[in-house]
Amino acid sequence: MYGSQIFRDRKVLDESYIPDHLRVRASEAELLVGRYLNRFREGLGSTDISLIYGSLGKVGIGKTTLAKYVGLSLERETRRYGINFKHVYINTYSAPSMHQILTLIASQLELNISVRGSAVIEVLKAITDYLYRRDLYILVILDEFQSLLLSPRVDDDHLYLLLRIYEEIPAKDGINRINFLLVGQDFRIVSHMKERIPQVESQIGFRLYLKPYSKKELYDILEQRAEMALEPHAWNEYLLEMIADYYGYDEVKGGEGSARKAILTLRMAAELAEVKGASSIQEEHVRLALSENAVASIPLDDLRGLNTHELLILLSIASSTLEGKSLITTGELRDKYNEVAEFYGESPRGHTQFHVYLRNLGALGLIDLKPSGKGIKGRTTLIRLSPEIPADRLREAVESIILDRATPGRGRGSWM
Repeated sequence: MYGSQIFRDRKVLDESYIPDHLRVRASEAELLVGRYLNRFREGLGSTDISLIYGSLGKVGIGKTTLAKYVGLSLERETRRYGINFKHVYINTYSAPSMHQILTLIASQLELNISVRGSAVIEVLKAITDYLYRRDLYILVILDEFQSLLLSPRVDDDHLYLLLRIYEEIPAKDGINRINFLLVGQDFRIVSHMKERIPQVESQIGFRLYLKPYSKKELYDILEQRAEMALEPHAWNEYLLEMIADYYGYDEVKGGEGSARKAILTLRMAAELAEVKGASSIQEEHVRLALSENAVASIPLDDLRGLNTHELLILLSIASSTLEGKSLITTGELRDKYNEVAEFYGESPRGHTQFHVYLRNLGALGLIDLKPSGKGIKGRTTLIRLSPEIPADRLREAVESIILDRATPGRGRGSWM
């Protein structure tokens, strides 16, 4: 039977996969789990509503993963205390009406009731009665909650009734068994709630804001997934760093901070290696995955705006990458640049101008410049091609531009 040389457990790199423990967001998860667990153990009290939201315009930063992880963790923890508990997950973008939401709640509780044609309050009463009879606690996770607030198909009174259910339908034994965890895209969810259901917004018990993932956090996430999903020989730290560097968020430089895209890129790179019959993921697979994932192309407009010597330096870096040298020192690059310049009939520029050109290429996002670390004597700068740019396609584009500019009598043809 065919066995993959790359994958151990492919599903670990699926978007829907939730790990048994979180290396990142663990403290936030512990806080939420502890909060709800205490309420279930105490039994009494009003229905609790917590809110998770993220940065404006940032997706893939762990809101859904955290919410689902909290639900699954609570199911494990409550068993230790003999508490009958279940979590219900609903993406409200796919269920933009109250009857659809109630149908999904009833379905996940395996409660056989007819929702269609029934009044909302009657369905909610049937749900609370069911929970009372079974002494069952539930956490209802309403993901993409902003879409529900913006839906014209949801009545304000029904929203209030759902989230403050025990104010309208008092528990028979005084124990409120339904709690809610709302997941919103960004801070605008608070404004939308103030407009539509201000009584609920003012009673949110806990608000958790998630920042985009940093480079280090993305590396930790990718390492965990790689250890579980891939054969040990099929990956290395450098490849994970490439992906984490590309997507990691920085307060100064920005960045997407998306674990979703980072994990997808790792999966794509692994699948490319598998399709090509490789025994391990190579840098070329990661670069191609980043390029495809970002729907990226060679930045021809930027390239055409470079002077000839900037192009020669870029060609030198691309050539070194294709030769298997992912990171090169400024000294190594300088030697390669001298060779390439001579080939094309150009006189290499001096030390100062060379470094000016490097900074320009870095500012355009065409290359990455990093200070050297352990294992390299002295202090120098390490240079590599930006991870999402395929080296072979860049080399072809740069050579084409250089040759278009070449004057008769100067070096012509391909460097490699």
